Amino acid sequence: MIKHLPKEKQWLSWLYVAIWTLYLFSIIPMARFVQQYVYQTWGRELFTYGVLFVIITALAVAVIYVFRIRPDSRTSYFWLIAVAGIFFTYTLDLGKRNPVESVHFILFGVLGILVYRALTHRLNDSSIFFAGVIICGGIGIIDEFIQWMVPSRIWDITDIGLNLLSAVLVQVAIAKGLRPAFILRGISRGNLRFMCSLTVAATVVLGGSILMTPPRIVWISERTGFLEFLKHNDSVMFEYGYLYDDPEAGVFRSRFKPHELKQIDRTRAVEVAKILDKFQDEKLYSLFLRVCTPITDPFVHEARVHLFRRDRYFDNALKLGDNSKWYASCLTIALRENLIMEKYFRSTFKQSNYIWAEEQSILARKHFLQDKFDDSLVSRDLITWVKEKQVAGFFMVLIMGLTLFRYYLGKDR
Repeated sequence: MIKHLPKEKQWLSWLYVAIWTLYLFSIIPMARFVQQYVYQTWGRELFTYGVLFVIITALAVAVIYVFRIRPDSRTSYFWLIAVAGIFFTYTLDLGKRNPVESVHFILFGVLGILVYRALTHRLNDSSIFFAGVIICGGIGIIDEFIQWMVPSRIWDITDIGLNLLSAVLVQVAIAKGLRPAFILRGISRGNLRFMCSLTVAATVVLGGSILMTPPRIVWISERTGFLEFLKHNDSVMFEYGYLYDDPEAGVFRSRFKPHELKQIDRTRAVEVAKILDKFQDEKLYSLFLRVCTPITDPFVHEARVHLFRRDRYFDNALKLGDNSKWYASCLTIALRENLIMEKYFRSTFKQSNYIWAEEQSILARKHFLQDKFDDSLVSRDLITWVKEKQVAGFFMVLIMGLTLFRYYLGKDR
């Protein structure tokens, strides 16, 4: 991999990439089961220790390999140790939060190596490393899309970031650490065109994912039939909404504009109230989330989640008691959620069985912390700082720009 090209034919190198990619996709449905089994049998730390062991082993192998080829190359050792150090640091950090996520480093690290080997049959300059990152990034996005389609799994852009980070670090390790002798510096015009093509493809995949909003999911599922189950997925990929900053109720987010929220509340009040009352028992809340998702009925979903958060914090306050330092904070959060329902879901709220008893309202207002800033976590993943049309326009301009640049590179000089 340092001194000469892979001995196998090009199609075989790409077959290895395809096999590993299919393996990544195939383990998605069973990943949660394996995770729980490992957690319960050996403990969650096993993932951290396992990934750290692989990192140290890979570093040792790479250093020994470089020592045999270029024993005096201090720069190579520096880059290999630096890359391993970044992997090491991120793995330890993930170990404190969600250790299983560090497995992405191994899975996409191997993919990065396989993609690089396959690309050596076509590319012989620095473009190979950029192309490797683009291809691995695209596969990472598709992997996350498949994961979203699997029940009980969710789309997580953080995972895409981990996949991309792994691909970047592996290419840096190869480029600066191993420094293959047959890879030339610079990028040729033809290879730059090839990179443009890859980037356009990756941009289409990424843009398609970011613009896969609930209305589009409904549109696709209703016209395909076999994707009908996507409407009942309680997780969405990307959603765009609106930020509300109320002086009394606090900050919250909604999928609807103010006038849309009022109109739906006015026209569907009786219907929605009946649905909310049906799922009033907290034991039915998980069932509600599967039935009334942000895709099937976002208005009902938002209202019930606000009410769930209100009731949960009010109950927590009673359990803690008025001697707890969190007592007033819990009651303040509960009151703010109640105010959101009173002001923005007014008609629906009045028709429902969720109205507080007078003593509950008095208790919450008595301990209300007016100066305590509260950002409701309901629909917190909604993107409110940019509009969907702006995102679509950005991707269209980017794709057109890359296409025109590719055309320019292909013109005779």
